Amino acid sequence: MSLDDYKKIYLQSIYSLENIAKYLQPKVPLLSELQLTSRQETIMILFMRHKSITLGEVSERIGISKSAISQAMNKLEKEDLLIRSINEQNRREVTITFGEKGEELKRQFDAFETSIIEDYISQLKLEDMQHMQNVLVQLEKTIREGEINGKDKYGKDD
Repeated sequence: MSLDDYKKIYLQSIYSLENIAKYLQPKVPLLSELQLTSRQETIMILFMRHKSITLGEVSERIGISKSAISQAMNKLEKEDLLIRSINEQNRREVTITFGEKGEELKRQFDAFETSIIEDYISQLKLEDMQHMQNVLVQLEKTIREGEINGKDKYGKDD
């Protein structure tokens, strides 16, 4: 296969993922109403999936500074999605909980994920889903190792 073949498959995959997101986004109406930035949405989704995640872990996961996370958190707090508070056991630690709207968004998101699995994912062969997951894990590992080993954006050594 040539690089052009890989590029074509890569771009088709990205296009499919974008279309999937476009079709499914209306299934979480509160998320559409809130008009969050993609960064704020990412933070919310991380907290919905990993309730005990810290701001430092969020920063590391999405590759932005703690300061940028803090700025995004301001809007999330203003919208009553997340609430920051000082941990009384360790005053240097901030705990994050869901606000009232955050709880509602989490309920909608959980229902959304369940419906996606029931309506669409369950129609696929389990072996195909496992293969897709294996390929994604392999791609993640390849990218991580390439970045750790100092490959530039064209796959050449820095």
